[in-house]
Amino acid sequence: MIVPMIKYGLLVHHQDKDAFMDKLMDLGLVHIHTQQTEEDATTHELSSIIRETEEAIRRFKQRKVKVLEYSPTETEPTLSEIGAMEKELERTTNEVEALAIEIKLLKPWGNFNRTELKRLETTTGFEVKFFEYPQRHFEQKWLNQYHLQVVNKIGGNLYFIIFRKPGQELPISPVALPEESLDELIKLQHKAKEKVKHLNRKLDYYASSLSNVLNQRLAEAKDKLSYHLANTSASAVHDGGLWLIEAWCPAEVEKKLILFLNRSQTVFVKSAPQPGEAPPVLLRNNSFARLFEPIGALFSLPNYYELDLTVLFAPFFLLFFGLCLGDAGYGLIILVLATILKLRVNQANRNYYTLGQLFGLATIVAGIVSGTFFGIELINLPAATQLSSVFLNQDQLFNLALAIGFIQIIFGMGVQAYKQWKFKGFVHSISRIAWIILLLCLVDMYVMKLMPAITHVTLWVSLGGIVLFGAPEKGWLKSLGMGLADLYNITGVLGDLLSYIRLFALGVASAILGLVVNSIALSMKDVPYGGYILFIVVLLIGHTINFLLSTLSAFVHPMRLTFVEFYKNSGFIGGGKPFRAFRKQSIHSVKT
Repeated sequence: MIVPMIKYGLLVHHQDKDAFMDKLMDLGLVHIHTQQTEEDATTHELSSIIRETEEAIRRFKQRKVKVLEYSPTETEPTLSEIGAMEKELERTTNEVEALAIEIKLLKPWGNFNRTELKRLETTTGFEVKFFEYPQRHFEQKWLNQYHLQVVNKIGGNLYFIIFRKPGQELPISPVALPEESLDELIKLQHKAKEKVKHLNRKLDYYASSLSNVLNQRLAEAKDKLSYHLANTSASAVHDGGLWLIEAWCPAEVEKKLILFLNRSQTVFVKSAPQPGEAPPVLLRNNSFARLFEPIGALFSLPNYYELDLTVLFAPFFLLFFGLCLGDAGYGLIILVLATILKLRVNQANRNYYTLGQLFGLATIVAGIVSGTFFGIELINLPAATQLSSVFLNQDQLFNLALAIGFIQIIFGMGVQAYKQWKFKGFVHSISRIAWIILLLCLVDMYVMKLMPAITHVTLWVSLGGIVLFGAPEKGWLKSLGMGLADLYNITGVLGDLLSYIRLFALGVASAILGLVVNSIALSMKDVPYGGYILFIVVLLIGHTINFLLSTLSAFVHPMRLTFVEFYKNSGFIGGGKPFRAFRKQSIHSVKT
């Protein structure tokens, strides 16, 4: 649900402004209404510091090191110095790789002195050219035509040199070798590798020792930015003698704010959100729905003046994931992995793995219903004959996917009708209610055929509701026109319904691929000398690929059904801005 917000206007004397802002920040209950439209110098500077610090923390986390016994003589580095070290590390690492290529190129020729070679060229008047050529294409006549000497034979290639007279035509193009000798290149590479080790040791040390420092710096920078934006958003009144601070407070903590304002003898006015205002959105859901909030946030927060759909789409999303993956064995893997990882992470991140556990359980149930376990059809197993009534065939799974889609579409329209009734009045909800009745009538007429006489009458009544109440706020004539246009949406509803076939198709695809992997693996058992090893390898590789691809699809496609079909039919608007409590994240003062 969306937590109700109360708007507060706080009047503060100019001499008490800084002290009041500090206390308000310590309280951490309100969202300050910021009015800054253009980024000033301070905002730009603090935003840059935040970005650089977050990037440094991200890179340090990738190192995953413990506290090291390395004590650099330099003082604690700045972010720019750390960035310079990382750039130098990248440059030196590239240098090591480039030198490795040159060493590989020069190794077949051995260690020779380029200076002596140039002196020989000057003395004799010959140019020394180096060649690498496949031995099978080497022409023996070249031995008579040129002053040619074979130096090495490696991997079917000949390495030879030709002492070329000035202007003499060569049989093939020569290779370009580095100017340094092999020994010199090896020494340069060793030096570069030592530099890479040294830089890595320094950065590993800073990653372990500066982690808390960087987190504190980040918190301080965020606090300063929050304080600056709040400070610059205050409006001066009475020639600067008073300052007006506008803030939003969740209704659930309003008593604490009023107690604070009374104790600080602050003059304030409060009001409910007015049309045209955009209060921040704070979600407050139960423990189950809270798990799905990050998924909803991938699309958008709800608008303050609508319903939070998280708790409404959560059960469907769970069901969709299970049906799309559709293999009880894969569900078991997800459940086990999520359980193990959940025990190894901190409390703040455990919700993600709890969600993974639910996805695993949903997939196990869906896999049992579809009768699939690691691509094995359970219905063919003698031990599963007693459960044969539980398994659904492909026709039944197809119909189940359509039925679930129809239920969610109807449910979404019901949500929209309730929202219109709650925020605009009953008249505005009639059109959506009529749509629900129309769709139910069509299902009864062409599928169920339970009450044909009543259904026929109800169908015309629902059509009247759609046509007459298309847009009540715009007058009867426009409402009639928009109602007639809305009837065209029946094709859209049909398209939405067909989209749910993916629940069936993805589950079947996963099962078929698993079955194919098993068939290929079984055929490998007959291979002499290592057939069982090939059998295991094919099973592991095949099911790993199928598991990863199917799991990705099982997450992406339910999101598509949620954010497109369900959100559209429920009239979701979105665009809400998150509630950001004006509070300190660091332990130090943020005043500048």
